[in-house]
Amino acid sequence: MSVPLRVLLVEDSEDDALLLLRELQRGGYEVTFERIDTPTAMKAAIKEQTWDIVICDYSMPTFSAPAALKQVKESGLDLPFIIVSGTIGEDTAVAAMKAGAHDYIIKGNLARLTPAVARELREALVRRERKQAEEQIKASLQEKEVLLKEIHHRVKNNLQIISSLLNLQAEYLKDNQALEVFKDSQNRIESMALIHEKLYQSQDLARINFADYIQDLVTNLFYSYNVNSSAITLKMNVEEVFLAIDAAIPCGLIINELISNSLKYAFPQTEGGEISIDFRFDGVNLYILAISDNGVGFAQNFDFHNTESLGLRLVKGLTHQLKGNIDFSSNNGVKYKIIFPTKNL
Repeated sequence: MSVPLRVLLVEDSEDDALLLLRELQRGGYEVTFERIDTPTAMKAAIKEQTWDIVICDYSMPTFSAPAALKQVKESGLDLPFIIVSGTIGEDTAVAAMKAGAHDYIIKGNLARLTPAVARELREALVRRERKQAEEQIKASLQEKEVLLKEIHHRVKNNLQIISSLLNLQAEYLKDNQALEVFKDSQNRIESMALIHEKLYQSQDLARINFADYIQDLVTNLFYSYNVNSSAITLKMNVEEVFLAIDAAIPCGLIINELISNSLKYAFPQTEGGEISIDFRFDGVNLYILAISDNGVGFAQNFDFHNTESLGLRLVKGLTHQLKGNIDFSSNNGVKYKIIFPTKNL
């Protein structure tokens, strides 16, 4: 049973074209063809019809194989391109292959034509199937990216709803201590919601620019505690570090707790002071986070490792979650230094 084959035949000699077609028919192909020999005809044939293969003479009075090959490439079609010529030299043939031709055959040896056509048709099919698979994978990845963005968006919205509910509930509270607990909880939730917001806005759905995050987080905290920025100044020295969500959330919560503590307790007098945040990568495998203030500090007998403060207990627990270590000092204010590995989870 003959195999259908649509051939675009670029050949100025009708006799040579008949020889090529006869060889293909002998090889078991039922050939549908169009013979052309000018650039204009080539352009029209590519645009208006569908082809399985291009078989091309190398040199013609008004056209050539390199020019025909260029048109095929510019069309974006992945068509097997076989040069059949009686005059082509080895160097010229090699140059044509490097330019994108798939094979070359001497007209005096047309017995190679049918096997070459069969091989190139198989390889073209493999390329098409591979391209389709790649496109399916790309489409699947795009769908997952959209889904992940939507998930982060919804998580952020849900966290903000929880924060708003806490805010509404706080309106019914008269006890100042209970109000402080609600505000602390709100800020913790907002710190996590901000990470999800940064993730769905980011080109990289796996990591966020933590420098941007810290700036927004601290701005929100200053607003939450109604801090006069002219009284308490913020000094930031934060490198452009990118953190994955598993590290960003605990690290963000740590910053939230420590900055909140400074804003609430470090400056009871009106003269104000300074809060510093340093965050950097050591160039090898560690992140270094340092947060300090020049406020009143803690009492001399304060035991950081055995404190009953919920916020500081959270900081220690989150540092442990990051597989990091924390150093604490209280001289002329307080300073926390947290070191954790880049591959922490």
